Amino acid sequence: MSFRRQGIRLGGKKILITGASSGIGRALALQLADRGAVMALAARRGDLLDEVAEEIASAGHQRPTVITADLAMPERATSLAHDALDALGGAVDVLVNNAGANLTGPQSLIADSDAARRVFEVNMWSPLALTAAVLPAMHSAGAGIIVNVTSTVQAVPLPLLGYYSASKAALAQATRSLRLELAETPIKVLEVVPGSTDTALRDIDELPWKSGSPRTFPPVPPQSTAAAIVRALHRGANRVVYPSYSLAPLEIPAIGRLVAQLGGRRVDTRSVLNTQR
Repeated sequence: MSFRRQGIRLGGKKILITGASSGIGRALALQLADRGAVMALAARRGDLLDEVAEEIASAGHQRPTVITADLAMPERATSLAHDALDALGGAVDVLVNNAGANLTGPQSLIADSDAARRVFEVNMWSPLALTAAVLPAMHSAGAGIIVNVTSTVQAVPLPLLGYYSASKAALAQATRSLRLELAETPIKVLEVVPGSTDTALRDIDELPWKSGSPRTFPPVPPQSTAAAIVRALHRGANRVVYPSYSLAPLEIPAIGRLVAQLGGRRVDTRSVLNTQR
C-alpha cells in the first residue's frame, strides 16, 4: 500500500464493508467509491445492496461485488471473507466490520436465548471471524487496515439495552487488544465510535420512556460519520469518535454512568417486566 502520513491512499484499494445496505455502511461505500476504491459489499438485504452497487456504477465507478450474508449465522463470517477474497483477487486491503444488530428487552426474561446470541454473533463474533480470515492475506501483502465500528453505548449502560451495549463494549476491548497484538506489524486497527446517528438502528427510539424520550443532541446524518471515517483512514488514526462530543463518556466513565443513571430513571422498565411475564 501507499501511505501518506501513516494513512492510506484509497484509490484502487480493495475494501470489504459489512452492513453496507443502509446507514453508515451505505454512506461509506458511496464515499469510498468516489475515491476510487474497489469494493465488496455485504449485508442481509441483497436488494438494497444491489441498489447501492447500481448507484456506484451509475456514477462511473467500478461496480462493487455484492454478497448477501446473514452474519447472525455462525461460520457465515468466515465464508463471507473467503467469498470477498475470491471476488477481490485474493486481497482485502481494508476490512470494515460495520454490521450491527440490536435487541431491546430485559435480561431477566431474554437471558441467553437465540435472539440474544444472534446479537453477539453479529456484533462480536463475526468481526473477530472476519478479521482472522483476512489477516493472512494482509500479512502476505505487508499492509492492511481493520476497521471495527463500535458505539458510545459501550460507556452508557442504559436499561433494556444490555445486549447491544455489552456486545459493543466487548468488540471495543477486542479492538484495543488486537491493535496491541499487531503493533509490530504493518497492519493498522481503527476503532470507529459513532455517537447518535440517524440510522435505522437508533436504540433510544425503542425504549419505553415514561413521559416521552429525553432531549438529546440531534442525531448526525450517516454521511457525516462516513466522512469522518474516510478522514481517519487518510490520516492513519487509531480511533475516531463522531460527533466529537460523544468522546466525553468514553474518556470520563463517570459521565457515562451518570447519563445512564439519569436516563434509566425515565425508562419504564416495570411495565415491560409486567407485560412480558
